[in-house]
Amino acid sequence: MLAMDDKKGSEAEMWMKKAIKLQAGFRSALFNLALLYSQSSKELMALPVLEELLRYYPDHIKGLILKGDILMNHKRDIVGAKECFEKIVEMEPNNVQGKHNLCVVYFEEGDLFKAEKCLLETLDLAPHEEYIHRHLNIVRVKISSSGAGERLYLPPAGTPRAEGGKKTPFENLQEIKSEPKSTETVENDNNKSQPKSNTQSEENTDKENKKTTKEISDIEKKRVAALKRLEEIERILNGE
Repeated sequence: MLAMDDKKGSEAEMWMKKAIKLQAGFRSALFNLALLYSQSSKELMALPVLEELLRYYPDHIKGLILKGDILMNHKRDIVGAKECFEKIVEMEPNNVQGKHNLCVVYFEEGDLFKAEKCLLETLDLAPHEEYIHRHLNIVRVKISSSGAGERLYLPPAGTPRAEGGKKTPFENLQEIKSEPKSTETVENDNNKSQPKSNTQSEENTDKENKKTTKEISDIEKKRVAALKRLEEIERILNGE
């Protein structure tokens, strides 16, 4: 996790693989390794890691979102992506990200009326999300016209992109209100994600500075706790 923070991809990959070798089904290591590959433009290498993760944890929401993203973007496997997003919505009907991604699948399938209905339902869940309004308008324009319509693009919040920032149809890898930081969805050793709220756009500068200071303090506390836990694990592995 620290190597990922320092953008040392090769080192992070080495430690994660070592952790997985020592403990099969290590949830956070599996997910973070897949995330690392996706952030390094090695999306196809992430797929088998995600398959292993989902064998142990079939209800891993972020794993399903990442898998659906890769299947849609890089394999053009609409059926596989649809299965991922449908499973998310089945488990969490109010999951805005999974619901919206499913709407985009309907659009890709050419079922415009179903996409419109889906986006309206998503809008009920997140009425202030501008990208949902925009995508709904795109669908309605395409329905009312016989010409070729635009493609829907998922919101860029928290998007792991290749260098150059090229936009892809499925960009919203992380939770809707997360900040675009490379380790946003890195999971700690307690199998909990560490999302950061993105509500500061309506706050003044002083509040932003206080919030940033608090977040840094929280991160440092979590890192200290994680390092202590890793030391405990190492002692256990060494038979101490």
